[in-house]
Amino acid sequence: MKYSKALNAALAACFFSIAFIHHSAASAPDAAVITVESDTLDGQVRLGGTVVPEQIVNLSAQMPGDVRYIAGSEGDFFRAGEVLVELDRQALLAKREQVVSQISNAEANYRNAVVQYNHELVNPNSQANSMMGGAPSLFDTFSDPIRSFTGQGNPAIERRSNLYSYSVQVETAQNAIYQAYAALREIDESLLNAVSYAPFDGVILKKMVEQGDIVQPGMPLISFADTARLQIHVSVPTRLLGTIKSGVQINASLDGLTTPVPVRINRIFPMADAGGHTTMVKFDLPLGVDAHSGMYAEIAVPDPTSRFSALPTIPQSSIVWQGSLAGVFLVADDGSARLRLIRIGDGQLGDKVSVISGIKAGDRILANPSDRNSH
Repeated sequence: MKYSKALNAALAACFFSIAFIHHSAASAPDAAVITVESDTLDGQVRLGGTVVPEQIVNLSAQMPGDVRYIAGSEGDFFRAGEVLVELDRQALLAKREQVVSQISNAEANYRNAVVQYNHELVNPNSQANSMMGGAPSLFDTFSDPIRSFTGQGNPAIERRSNLYSYSVQVETAQNAIYQAYAALREIDESLLNAVSYAPFDGVILKKMVEQGDIVQPGMPLISFADTARLQIHVSVPTRLLGTIKSGVQINASLDGLTTPVPVRINRIFPMADAGGHTTMVKFDLPLGVDAHSGMYAEIAVPDPTSRFSALPTIPQSSIVWQGSLAGVFLVADDGSARLRLIRIGDGQLGDKVSVISGIKAGDRILANPSDRNSH
């Protein structure tokens, strides 16, 4: 097993050297040559996190029904406002027609109540008078004062009572209209809830239902997210919060990528988790980075409690990469440049990184091999 590991390492170094053989030359070109220095860098702690979309929503059913339409599958892109899921609305449409008919009946009853009130106001006790050809009104001229005097009745109170009765009928009819319109608004709201729209530009992450499924209120339908803007969510120990602040840029390592990615702190949650004594921190990934939702990532957070011993430090621009292997061009006394494999540490100071092995302080290297390639 040890022999196999050693062989693999030797082969990797061999392939690495072959890949960069065209960089070697008898003498170093005009590219800048720097001397490797040593420095004591602050130690860092690597914390694991997960890549998640900045915006993600889980759309749920707002009413019972059958799933009539689903716009697409996982990974399909939709613009804001486009239909994603639609439930069967035939039963609701039938109820709406019924409520519209109720509104028409209520409005007709209201108009009739208004006419009857005005008729009683202008022509009081018209029904009784019509039975006697108008004669009772002549008798009322003599009988009403006698009834009032003897306490057998009060014609004025009776008239106000009749008018009030008709006004109650008008008010009842008006309330029936309000009630019918409220039922119509409720059905219209249910019709809107039967359709789920894309709240922003994004893609479907996951479908929880299929066409024809029967759903109940609260059941999840789909998960929708804006994958163009990604973040890394990391639980940071409380003791390290003093070394970071919103807006600060640090490096992150994504699963499958060898080059560190600069990320910016977006938000530090105000409350720590009581169980793990950690605080959630959100880091914004640059636009266009090759990352996917759910990918594993690591954040290098400074740890003030630990420091590295003096190690060689070099600028990141002097490092050349081939896959996961790093190297620099070591300049000899005669001016020739040769590739040298190195192992990079976790220490970082500005744009400089620490080197664990491969070179030592005092060695001369090319500051920017990419400038050399362009000649």
